[in-house]
Amino acid sequence: MSRRFTVRLTDRFIKDLKILPRKEQGKVLQLLKQLETNPLEPSSRVKKLKSKGVGRWRLRTGNYRVRYDVFKQDVVLYRVRHRKDIYKD
Repeated sequence: MSRRFTVRLTDRFIKDLKILPRKEQGKVLQLLKQLETNPLEPSSRVKKLKSKGVGRWRLRTGNYRVRYDVFKQDVVLYRVRHRKDIYKD
């Protein structure tokens, strides 16, 4: 049986999500379900980042990226932005 993780959204993540086009919002929300079951499995969409700062992991959806961290059974989502902007923070 697979472990279940709790996905927690920061205020900044919610603010970022509201700015995205509706179509992209839907895609991001669908992918968040993946994080409930396996947020650390490297795949074509999930990657561990080498950079410092918030969000040591990233989830890719089209031209948008979600940055997050995993603490025990909690997945904390920090940002969702366009790929050209997400790594500037």
